[in-house]
Amino acid sequence: MTTPNVPTKSRYNDDSMTDWAMVHKREVTWGLIALAAIVLGLWYYQRSRTLLTQRAESQYFQARQAAATGNVLLAASDLQKVADRYEGTRAGAQAALTAAQLMYDQKKYREGVAALEKAQAKAPDDFKASIHVLEAGGYEQLKDFLSAAGQYKLAATATRFPADKAQYQAAAARDYMAAGKTDEAKVIWTELAKDDAGPMAAEAKVRLGEVTAKPMTT
Repeated sequence: MTTPNVPTKSRYNDDSMTDWAMVHKREVTWGLIALAAIVLGLWYYQRSRTLLTQRAESQYFQARQAAATGNVLLAASDLQKVADRYEGTRAGAQAALTAAQLMYDQKKYREGVAALEKAQAKAPDDFKASIHVLEAGGYEQLKDFLSAAGQYKLAATATRFPADKAQYQAAAARDYMAAGKTDEAKVIWTELAKDDAGPMAAEAKVRLGEVTAKPMTT
């Protein structure tokens, strides 16, 4: 009885890989160095982001403490510095929102709106709706209802929550009505009225009746 031959393919492949590595030793070395550089670069980036976030949060809370002591002017200045220095971070967005609110409290609505406009482009997604809503509030105080409506529409697009979306759309429609743009308001109220289970359906139907009612003739 003959014994079957044992395949030598695995050993052959191992030898081939070893030979290839010897021949291409320089390329292998540079490849490993490049891989190590990538790993190190990713670690350094993540570490830098972590430290940046920690510094931003620390300075944000320090600025909030200044507001708590009643030093509103200093707090607004410090908060704006945090918003500018740490633009794009969560703490930076929070600082911009708080600074704008302090400006509103001092009736500085244009300054507050300008600060929010600067922050909104790079703000984390979770903060964009809040920034647009607060900006809309500033425009309302300035009686610029058309711009306020536009900000509420942006907030409705930015939010992840259906109930908030409906509320922001309704706010936009109200500002359109205040601005005399009844056609734009009608489009929004019509869509909101279609959702009978929606939080703004009842108001939408009432408002829709207001913008579609024809004046009585004598």
